[in-house]
Amino acid sequence: MKMGTQVFLATTASAIALVATPATAQSGDEIIVTGSRIAKSEFTSADPIQVIDPETAKLQGQVQLADILQSTPAAQGSIQITSVISNRFVVGGGNDVQSVSLRGLGAERTLVLINGRRAGPAGIRGAVAPFDLNVLPLSVVRQVEILKTGASSIYGSDAVAGVVNILTRDDLDGFEGGGFSSITEHGGGESYGVDASFGKKFDRGHFFATVDYFRQQNLARRDRGFLFCSEEYLKREADGSRADIVDFRTGRPACSSTQANMIVFSDFSGVDQDGFPTFGPGLIAPNGQAIFAGQYGSEFAGVGIPINAYNPIGVFGPDDFFGVNFDGPSTGALNQFEPVEQDSDVFSGVSRISAFVEGAYDVTGGITAYGEFLFSNRKSHNNGFQRIELQQFTGASFLPFFLCDPTAYNCDPNDMGDPLNTEFGGNLILRPRVLVKSESEADVDYYRGLFGLRGEFGGGWKWDVSGQHSRSDASYTQDIIYQDAIASQTLRTRSCVGTTTAIRGAECIDIDFTDPRVLSGDFTAQERAFLMGRETGRTLFKQTSAEALLTGKLFTLPAGPVGAAFGANIRRDEINDTPGEATLAGNVSNFTTSGITAGRTASKELFGELEVPLLEGVPMIERLTLSGAARYTHVEATRRDGVQDKFSDTTWKVGADWAVTDWLRFRGTWGTSFRAPALFELFLQDQTGFLGQTAIDPCIQTAARLAAGAISQRIFDTCAADGIGPNFVGGIGPATIVSGGGLGELKPETSTARTVSLILTPDLSGALWGGLKTRLAVDYFDIKVKDEITLLGAGNILRGCYDSEVADEPLCGLFMRTAAGPDAQSVATVTDRYVNISRQRNRGVDLSIAVDQDLGNLGSLAFRAQMTWQVKDKVSLFPGTEVDDNGKIGNPKWVGDFSLGWMKDGWTLFYGLDVTGAASNAEDLLRAQGGDACRTSSFRPGGRFCPDVSVPATFYHSLSLSRDVAERFRITLGVANLFDTPPPRVSTVVTATPPVIGQAPAFGTQYDYLGRRFFLSVRGKI
Repeated sequence: MKMGTQVFLATTASAIALVATPATAQSGDEIIVTGSRIAKSEFTSADPIQVIDPETAKLQGQVQLADILQSTPAAQGSIQITSVISNRFVVGGGNDVQSVSLRGLGAERTLVLINGRRAGPAGIRGAVAPFDLNVLPLSVVRQVEILKTGASSIYGSDAVAGVVNILTRDDLDGFEGGGFSSITEHGGGESYGVDASFGKKFDRGHFFATVDYFRQQNLARRDRGFLFCSEEYLKREADGSRADIVDFRTGRPACSSTQANMIVFSDFSGVDQDGFPTFGPGLIAPNGQAIFAGQYGSEFAGVGIPINAYNPIGVFGPDDFFGVNFDGPSTGALNQFEPVEQDSDVFSGVSRISAFVEGAYDVTGGITAYGEFLFSNRKSHNNGFQRIELQQFTGASFLPFFLCDPTAYNCDPNDMGDPLNTEFGGNLILRPRVLVKSESEADVDYYRGLFGLRGEFGGGWKWDVSGQHSRSDASYTQDIIYQDAIASQTLRTRSCVGTTTAIRGAECIDIDFTDPRVLSGDFTAQERAFLMGRETGRTLFKQTSAEALLTGKLFTLPAGPVGAAFGANIRRDEINDTPGEATLAGNVSNFTTSGITAGRTASKELFGELEVPLLEGVPMIERLTLSGAARYTHVEATRRDGVQDKFSDTTWKVGADWAVTDWLRFRGTWGTSFRAPALFELFLQDQTGFLGQTAIDPCIQTAARLAAGAISQRIFDTCAADGIGPNFVGGIGPATIVSGGGLGELKPETSTARTVSLILTPDLSGALWGGLKTRLAVDYFDIKVKDEITLLGAGNILRGCYDSEVADEPLCGLFMRTAAGPDAQSVATVTDRYVNISRQRNRGVDLSIAVDQDLGNLGSLAFRAQMTWQVKDKVSLFPGTEVDDNGKIGNPKWVGDFSLGWMKDGWTLFYGLDVTGAASNAEDLLRAQGGDACRTSSFRPGGRFCPDVSVPATFYHSLSLSRDVAERFRITLGVANLFDTPPPRVSTVVTATPPVIGQAPAFGTQYDYLGRRFFLSVRGKI
């Protein structure tokens, strides 16, 4: 048989196994199926299992393990952690980690195994927890099995949503090598790889080894039009025309992104009853709108207001400095998409080299020694940006008398302003905003070694004893802005020359932040060295475990032998994350600051499993098998300072597999699972980050929001009782968010999972066409998680406080407001530690279809379809408070994966189709705007306009052709994203619109950012 036919038929067999008999690793005449420890001679599992052959994925142009797993329907229906997400948000594992989350329950609730054994995590920073799919190259993967239900009673903690079991190759006898290239049509994001393998089979065992190199180029925002400018994308209700604010410099819709190269104002409006200054709108445009900011440039004369127009109230500035953001044209002129942001990366540049060795040897007639070794090094580089923002006085102001704190800033209350800002005057606080380039790098070494012995006692009983150790040793380097340098320039009234900074002790220099050169980010070498630097942190995560397993047959019933498995497992996990010197000293601006995160857990487990064949060969019951499993887990956690906590739980699972006939089968499971708090959830040292006021504070503009129906009367009343007026506009400075571990407060998560399945395998070869085979499986799943561990989020904490009926609501003690100054009454700090919340529930239906048709001399056809309907996806943060994500962007209700292959005489023609169903954030929009999605604005003339927060179903097509040459070589040529389909567009800037990159949803990880790409793969054996 030709090699290409063998490959695709293997793929066909795997797809058939998806709905019939997913047999996996073989041992004599028996097989081990994921979801069970009991070897058996035929498939009788009650669990829903999806089997993936990587050769099919390669025919679609997928070149990484993460590409395959994240695109399976069980994962595709929810947000996944990709390079795009991990470089923009704080995620477990840090920058450029890639993990898999089943059923939308999070990667920390999906257990990943390598050859049936837990794989240790890898990554950077203190929140390392899930397995990083980067460490295992696709060239060593033989097959992947996804158990789509909870399985803690079989595999232990973390198997809440399901289990991903990655089975490595052991079938090679000789040399094999290959390479691939995937080239994008529009440039950026290209990937390349090469691998070489050697395998040897002999009488007493086998040996397999692979070396693999992979590289992916970075993808910058300017590489794709839909990732570039974040247009508002608003449409007028009357005629559907665009209502976006226009940038007069380009004549196109303005880009709404990161504001920089400008000075924002806070205007003095008087003093309160305690003599502290208050701030409010002071520079008012002729249309009655407050002027938010000013920019340099004579080109703004036509749309802005000269700052010197406010000389009558004592405010003055340079002749070419104009106030903007008071109407549509002046808002369109805002500098909100600077060149440094345009050049920032969406995907990092990544290179990876991996080595894998696996083998087994019969030491004696009844004992086999086996082992595995994996090494991987990943290097990634990301081009990003940071914004410098600080507060300064004008050159002529009496505000230093009120706001100068000589213990914190370089100032004297008796001085009359900033000596470097003499071109500006008036009782204003100036907030220069400057964007600078910021690069980050990660270097992750991952090692995993396994050694074991297995054998037989006699009487059919088998034993297996193994131990493994994994180690992730990583460094992370980033550009930083020194906080003590910013402090030396903040609210100053005199030169800092001759002094040193408070933390580094660096010689201070004066920087004129209101100079157009500096505002544009054009620092001198001396200024840059004073303000910015680089630091490197290190993360070490170690996992060591040992397991003993005994399997065999207890006795024989009329329907067959009763299988059993008993075992014990002990595991130690340890983390030590040491951030860079500046972070440890609290001397970084913008990034989170934290201390050393260190601690360990020790887990001890006992488990057992039974499989009982009740009936066989009676009317209406071709086979009926019951199964059951239980596991006891005890975990002890110890922080580096010696503080301890401990957890225990018992999980169980029962299942039934009922074959009515040879073509009709039912199966079902019911069980519990358990997840002990992860190391970072327990030990994470306090970290500080920053969020904007409007993102978290429900007390901003409560009068208008109550009238619009965006907040409740209770929130309005509670904010007023807290002394916050109905027209409070919120502070300009961000709130500081402090998060950390919950050792001593957290308890384990528990969950319940139920599945019910229908499997049809009718023989239609005689009814329709000869050689026709069809298979269908329908799986219903329902997973409930209780006491889920998470960060509540600063916004949820504040809203929960102000919307509470409880007089002494505990959430109200988790934040503080600023007492005085330009940001008086704004949120100053929020404490957001890991806590147990009420519950999360996810339920839905999976459908799998396989059709095979023998065409005789014309070859054969194989059609595969897999779909998931998500019926429910809700999280209860507090009793009575639910967040429903089902059907929102990033969490579509329906996803599907379809393929059609034609094989003949060594040729394989493959067509693939991935579909992401429609999604909408319309309910969130209506709730935020009081039931009306459309609105009016004086900044956007032309009547009512409406945001678009709904996306249609998206279709991605792939096509490839493979050819076998001389039975030893295979060439594959194909096109992925055949029609160059971009991500769907959504509106920006309006309340309840999803986060975006350019015009594409940032959380829509189902969507393709690369566009059409051409791939070539060549493999050969000798």
